[in-house]
Amino acid sequence: MYRYFGFWAAQKARHILWPMKTLRKCGGGRMGANVVIALLAVSLPLAADPINVTNQTTASLTTDDALFFTLATYGFGIDAKDFGISPYPAVASFSFVANPPGPGGLFDSMLETPSGSVIAAFPGFLEFGPGEYQGASYNGPVGEIEASLTLSPALSQQLFSGASAVLVLQNLGPTATVGLSSYTIAHDLTVSLSGGGLSTGAPVVQVTLDDPPPPGVPEPASAWLLAGGAALCCVAVAVNRARRCKRAAPDTA
Repeated sequence: MYRYFGFWAAQKARHILWPMKTLRKCGGGRMGANVVIALLAVSLPLAADPINVTNQTTASLTTDDALFFTLATYGFGIDAKDFGISPYPAVASFSFVANPPGPGGLFDSMLETPSGSVIAAFPGFLEFGPGEYQGASYNGPVGEIEASLTLSPALSQQLFSGASAVLVLQNLGPTATVGLSSYTIAHDLTVSLSGGGLSTGAPVVQVTLDDPPPPGVPEPASAWLLAGGAALCCVAVAVNRARRCKRAAPDTA
């Protein structure tokens, strides 16, 4: 709720006064007030902006929150050209680690293009299990999830025709804190692309946490439809009021 009050507090006076003028032009009354309430409602932000967590060591994910890992995937195509094999990988796999034992609950995972127009889901739901980690800043137990996805040539070409792809990790369970405290979240994910005897890594360029709108909150397109409906309602109120005023006007002839 705070972000909604903060939104209004940050607005210029004319942004708030405009609905009031609309109410006055529509003649006031209950109908006019309802129109203004609708206009105010559709002007609220519909969802929080994605949060850049690339350099954070941990992140808290509520139910349905998702981490979006932007991957630099062009390396496989460059190396594949040197070996004379297809520039599109046949298998994509990943491992993600967190402070032991890792959060409970289920996670979903998928690969997608940066635009989100092509999506390939990893099979099944994932749970953190025990693992071991060896690195420059930490050696010891971790919570780990891992998955592998076999891609058809056509799907692989759709996913990896560009220089980057996005791995999505969505929390389906209760609120979960993910990340290994000794490293950034970007470092906690390891992605491998393989095919034709070649295997390369796909470095993480950026990580964002996306908080989707709660159930029942309209998408932006729906909000504009609501705004249009509210505007039509306002016009109807003004027309009806004008007609009533015309009928009530005395005959001066």
